Amino acid sequence: MQCDLLIKNGTIVDGTGRAPFQGDIAVEDFKISAVFRPVDNTGNIEAKHIIDADNLMVCPGFIDIHSHSDYLLPLDNHPEMLACLLEQGITTIVGGNCGFSPAPLAEGYSKYMNLVQRSYELLSGGPLEVKWESTGSFFDFLEKRGLSLNLAQLTGHGTLRWSLWGADYSYPGRDKMQQMSRIIEESFSDGAYGFSLGLGYEPGMFINIKELEEMALLVKRNNRILTVHIKSLTRISPIYKTDFLIKPHNIRALEEMINLAEKTGVKIQISHLVFGGEKSWSSSDRAIGMIDQAKSRGVDIAFDVLPYHCVNTTVNALFSAWFLRNPEKNFKSLLSRFRQSIEWEIGFKFLGMSYEDIQLMYGGHKELEKYEGLFIPEIANMMNCSNSDALLRIAEQSKGSAACLYYKYNGEENNDEVLTKVMKHPLCTFETDVIIAPGGKPHPAAFGTFPVIIQRYQKEKNLFSLEEAIAKMTGNSAERIGLKDRGFLKAGCWADITVFDYNLIRDNTSRRNTGEKPSGIKYVFVNGRQVVSDGKCITEKKAGRILKCT
Repeated sequence: MQCDLLIKNGTIVDGTGRAPFQGDIAVEDFKISAVFRPVDNTGNIEAKHIIDADNLMVCPGFIDIHSHSDYLLPLDNHPEMLACLLEQGITTIVGGNCGFSPAPLAEGYSKYMNLVQRSYELLSGGPLEVKWESTGSFFDFLEKRGLSLNLAQLTGHGTLRWSLWGADYSYPGRDKMQQMSRIIEESFSDGAYGFSLGLGYEPGMFINIKELEEMALLVKRNNRILTVHIKSLTRISPIYKTDFLIKPHNIRALEEMINLAEKTGVKIQISHLVFGGEKSWSSSDRAIGMIDQAKSRGVDIAFDVLPYHCVNTTVNALFSAWFLRNPEKNFKSLLSRFRQSIEWEIGFKFLGMSYEDIQLMYGGHKELEKYEGLFIPEIANMMNCSNSDALLRIAEQSKGSAACLYYKYNGEENNDEVLTKVMKHPLCTFETDVIIAPGGKPHPAAFGTFPVIIQRYQKEKNLFSLEEAIAKMTGNSAERIGLKDRGFLKAGCWADITVFDYNLIRDNTSRRNTGEKPSGIKYVFVNGRQVVSDGKCITEKKAGRILKCT
């Protein structure tokens, strides 16, 4: 037998959840051609490339089920920018989340380009030269240039809607809804795996439930998945009115989406099930119970989470909806600024958070670069102003594109009961959810997501077995999104493979040093081609593919 690649003597964790076993893996023509156990006679195999995985673990390449790095793939330097993902063992990303995707865009979108570029600037660190409209033409553009890893794409509601009607957030009416539906169905025909909503951001936060229901029904008819960033991840949110004492806003937001799924029958994925602020943590049991009950009633529901106590998003996520409806005017109004700062003080009190829990990662403006990596009180001290005014200045100067880390999500470093409860749940898969910018400080998840799951939560806390952890990181994610022949180590599957040292694997990031490479990831293969050797990315290799839903 001849093959292109033979990985021999490894401990194979195949992504199915079955116990690890010793064996060899043969790869031919980009796919796994055979998986051998010791009882098989493999002495007559001839291979062009042999990896001795003695004392190493061999598993499917990790799948990032919730990524925003699709916005980086059009950039010339994306192999360098995304090396951190490959170096932690990720071989496939699911892009287009939170309602934002580079494509599709409506014909004539240029008149709303200022809004469309808002998402581009946030998620790629600057404006993009757009050379596509449809999802198909976006895929063609990427394939001609090459990809460093695999991409499974979702269609984002927010970007598409902006390109159609700009900042008109009223219900569009039947004819316009049909126009949007045609574009979405075309994106599905081009290979998009589903549709995403970003209800915590503009324009999603303003959209009528009738429109959301019609979109969910469209997704259901096309047998795709609906991923949702719900309206609130915290007990109190600026999106809702202050009725949180009756029902926490995050519970209300989750309930709305469960009702949507139950009413329409759509397959729904709750993006990053997190509970922001100390006073939101107690709602985790209630939220998980709601999901379990919905599942028992036949709702096709699951969720994902990142294994850190911080989340990254735009600085505008802190602002009230009324402020964002006319930000240019409100930034100039002393009364509006004062009102917003008072709302922040009240909100932090009821959340169990403070300005000390907000860290600027990417300033989005040259004059803000010196503050990157610092927390708001440190920045306010340097600006010689109040904490609230520092936040307002950052948002205004960056035009909302500044990215921050918000801490005290799903607990904190020495109190991770909520996070472990979410991670252990059988419906949970794992994500990075990172915004990777050309400058600034990265979210630690960009470097350590999958290593920390194994190191801290499997090895140290024994939250689940190694085979369960690997299944959540690979096979379960592939099946949830609908990826075929990915996520498993078995004959016929594409050869996305990660090889790691179980004894050495470690996330090396910290609060102040968020961009440290992990330890223990030895080799990574994307479609049978080696892209990481001894922990270092081979950036000139563009072995990724566009994965298309058929």
